[in-house]
Amino acid sequence: MERAEEESMRRRFGFHQLRTQLIVYIMIISLAVLAGASYFIFSFMQNMIKDQNERLLFQQFQQLDHNISSLFSEIGRLSLMFLRDDHIQRLLYRISEKTEVEFLESKNDVQKVIDDFIVNYSYVDSIYITADNLGAVGGSTDRTLVYSKEEWEQSFFTSEPFRRTLERYPELIIYSGFKKSFFNPYLTGNYDGHLVSLMRGTKAIYDPNTSATLIFNIDERYLASVYATALNKEEGDMYIVDETGRVVSASGPERVGSRSSFVPPQEEEAVYGSYYDRSADRNVQIVYYRLHEAGWYLLKEIPLSQYSDQIYAVQRMLVAVFLLSVLVIFIVSYFWLRKIIKPLHLLSLKLKDMSRGELGVTVEHIPNNELGTVIRRFNEMSLSMVDLVDKNNEIQEKKRELEIEALQYQINPHFLYNTLNMVRWMAVIVKADNIVQTIVALGNILRPVFSSKDPMCSLRDELSYLENYIKIINMRFNNGIRFEIDVGEDALDCRVPRFILQPLVENSIASGRRKEAFDIHIGIHAAVHEGQLRLSVTDTGQGLQPERLEELNRKLQLGEAPESTGGSGVGLNNVNKRIHLYFGPGYGIRFAPKETGAEVEVTLPAVRE
Repeated sequence: MERAEEESMRRRFGFHQLRTQLIVYIMIISLAVLAGASYFIFSFMQNMIKDQNERLLFQQFQQLDHNISSLFSEIGRLSLMFLRDDHIQRLLYRISEKTEVEFLESKNDVQKVIDDFIVNYSYVDSIYITADNLGAVGGSTDRTLVYSKEEWEQSFFTSEPFRRTLERYPELIIYSGFKKSFFNPYLTGNYDGHLVSLMRGTKAIYDPNTSATLIFNIDERYLASVYATALNKEEGDMYIVDETGRVVSASGPERVGSRSSFVPPQEEEAVYGSYYDRSADRNVQIVYYRLHEAGWYLLKEIPLSQYSDQIYAVQRMLVAVFLLSVLVIFIVSYFWLRKIIKPLHLLSLKLKDMSRGELGVTVEHIPNNELGTVIRRFNEMSLSMVDLVDKNNEIQEKKRELEIEALQYQINPHFLYNTLNMVRWMAVIVKADNIVQTIVALGNILRPVFSSKDPMCSLRDELSYLENYIKIINMRFNNGIRFEIDVGEDALDCRVPRFILQPLVENSIASGRRKEAFDIHIGIHAAVHEGQLRLSVTDTGQGLQPERLEELNRKLQLGEAPESTGGSGVGLNNVNKRIHLYFGPGYGIRFAPKETGAEVEVTLPAVRE
């Protein structure tokens, strides 16, 4: 009852009809394709926008790098100009021999020079000169140094930047760890701030040793103004970190001195790059650029929401195109499928008539497309159905005749065995032992041909069959052929196609007989290596020239009879084709180069029972 109601409901909605199913399937496939294409276009546009912004940002970084490098280069030039001043040279001359009083007496002259430099170059915050045994002098236009020599010795002369100025003399050292209060303890609160210091070891012109350190300080806010002036806060923050990841300068002063999540790459060639992170509860793209002059990194945090407006515009366009495409696909699919399905509906009715036993029915309306081909074939099939029934009856009659003929052919092997057995006993009676041995060997050769239908056998059985063949051959050639069989124990149980060695040995015998000396030495070797069974048959014949060997291998690969020096090569070609049919083109026969004689290699998979 429930099944009948379900069938009735299904017919009512028409889902069982092929037309409805095709429309639904086409809509599902179309939706999937459109959704995938829309996602791909959306992702492509998003990445394109990000890449475009990265390229523009890279150009901006290059310009900022040039500006900052120019600033540091200008400070380096000013420091050299500062040292050439006569007052500074008098201070530096034999400074290590001066007393503290003489050092402090030069303070006013030094301060005057400092004032002139700071007035002319506003980006210089302060200038200081240090001496190991005397402390330091210097300051800015509105303040001078107030620390004593002992305090200076404890704070600066034991610091890392001082050590670097001595080691890298006369190179200019850039350091960012000092604050204004480092030089003047009264600068607190809003008066204090971070500095970027450029230092170099120095001496008087005629002094042989480095005797002092020159420090040019730049206010960190001035450095920040170089890159943060045109920065829109909505576009993200920009800051500079040193080699350890500490913030040296930032668009927001509160971040200076803090630790950044950015880890500078170890590779020197990593000049520019980006990655994604989370900062201040928002997802950001961090783009970094290595400043060549200082070895620091300029970073910009770009909120991913910055791309939202452009991306949302793309989304709205894709949604409109998507909905319009779905509507067009539905309308076109409905009317097109309705026209296409009509011949199939007529064909299904004729098939129902045929299933009731009405042979010879045909469809009159045949469209000019692939369905028309199907209907024409149906008409032909329907009209030829009676002929097929008659032919099937004839085939069954012939099958019975062939079965009777096959039973008759089974008599022939028994007749052959009985005849050979009779000849063998006749030879025994006349004591012809060589005839007896030859007939026994021939019977052992023929037995597997008729007794087993399995096309495969073990290598052990194949060698046993080959031994009987060797006996017959040596009877023929008066034991003029010497055989050597070298087969590993692990290879004896491997499965091989029946009768593959006999054609190879026969080829070696025919090839070896072309020598003036009639004695032939044939070697048969087999071993398992890396999952493969490798057989080889060698002879002491005249051998093969390199050109001839290459031609034989080419013909074997093409499936042609190689026409070896010993015969037509049909046997070798048949064995090679059988191996290809059993195991594929990766295995088979090939001639291997050999200094004397010839060698044929057979490669098979090492398959055991």
